[in-house]
Amino acid sequence: MKIKLPKINFKIPKITIFGIDVIKNFLFFTLYLIITLLSIAFIIAPAIKKFKKSKQHFYEIKSEFLSIKNHYNSELEKLNNLKKQNKVIILKLRRDFDIKNFKIFASQFMKILNIKKDKTDIYKNGFVKTIYYINAFIKSPKNFYDFVDALKKYKNVIKVYFPIDFEKEKDKIKITLKIEHYRLKDKNALKAEEKAH
Repeated sequence: MKIKLPKINFKIPKITIFGIDVIKNFLFFTLYLIITLLSIAFIIAPAIKKFKKSKQHFYEIKSEFLSIKNHYNSELEKLNNLKKQNKVIILKLRRDFDIKNFKIFASQFMKILNIKKDKTDIYKNGFVKTIYYINAFIKSPKNFYDFVDALKKYKNVIKVYFPIDFEKEKDKIKITLKIEHYRLKDKNALKAEEKAH
């Protein structure tokens, strides 16, 4: 058995103002609003969500960058202050040992017979230590201690290795001493690093 559905004949009433169909325009406007809202919901909203996520990520990275930059600047300032405070010692550590110059310096305190270079080793990774043996005559032990005090103002970093051999020879004292000269391992790398800052 067939069921017949009644036909619904629905006709949109026609209302015109100045020749414009108000109902049709209202329906078109409503359809336009629905399409616009759907576009916003399905196209623009995800883009806005992605943008907000990216913006949040950007600010997190920026905050981390600024924190690291501030820490870097703080450490750089400390390093520069240390360099200023230790400028003299840094200059001393850059210089090579000049035997002729050292003899001239030491001649105020002793008469050097000879200076013999022994061995060179790496000291604590960044430094080079070279050992020298010196034979010399001094008039009194005071001359030797004055020499040790004056080494603080010498242009190189020199360490006098104790004990010292003292032998009396007539009116003079013959001494044999070991000194260690310290300098930076790679001076060129340090200069390049300073230019970079």
